[in-house]
Amino acid sequence: MNKQKTLIFSLSAILFLALSFIVYSWNEPVANMPSGYTAPLNTSSIAQTKTGEIGASMFRDADNPNYYINPSGNSVVSGKIVMENSTSSTDIPTTIATKGYVDTEIARVESLVNGSLPLVYNMHTREACTTAGGTVVDSDVSLPMCRFNAAACPANWTQYKNFSTTVGKTCQIGYTMRSGTYNCPAVITGDHAWSNVPQESKPTYELNYTGICGRAHSSYGGPFCYSVTTSVSMQCYSCGTCPPCNATVTQIGCY
Repeated sequence: MNKQKTLIFSLSAILFLALSFIVYSWNEPVANMPSGYTAPLNTSSIAQTKTGEIGASMFRDADNPNYYINPSGNSVVSGKIVMENSTSSTDIPTTIATKGYVDTEIARVESLVNGSLPLVYNMHTREACTTAGGTVVDSDVSLPMCRFNAAACPANWTQYKNFSTTVGKTCQIGYTMRSGTYNCPAVITGDHAWSNVPQESKPTYELNYTGICGRAHSSYGGPFCYSVTTSVSMQCYSCGTCPPCNATVTQIGCY
């Protein structure tokens, strides 16, 4: 009896092993498949396509399990996520915002905020500066100022300290008098690049026969000083009655 039990057990084990080998070594047929049959997902390296939905709590990268997508939680991916929306140029709250969309919105908000920010002394805004044709530039304090490419500030604007850019100028006084034409020595001013520096200025010379400044003769005009007689030798003096020689202002800071 024991021998019969042992034989039956042995035959059953051999049959089970044979059936297992047949099942696990079975390959899905590729031809003559019945109508409506769809191949199941498997672990092969061949790409597969499924027309219906796939439900899973998490999708993990087969090459690197540290990267995964969790539809109901946090996801970890490597690289960029690129989204194209060819049907609309606008965005809605439930879509992923592209970098171009975000950059455009940031630029728009910055323009609105910066335009309303004040300049030094809170007299004008940045928007008012650009509207008047100026450029917003840094000052020596936290708030900026407005720089105009002009010799003076526009109406309703005031120069901020001595911020300016100048170009040197040459001035020379000459007059034609009864005794001839005379020129005083030329005066040349300095100049400076954009900075908080006063406009360069030098006094000009004027013709003088007596050394007394400020006297002008109606017959010859002015401004210069001279005596009616020509017996005294002519000299040039820096008397202060002639306009000073000022450098030319090309840029000016205003508020």
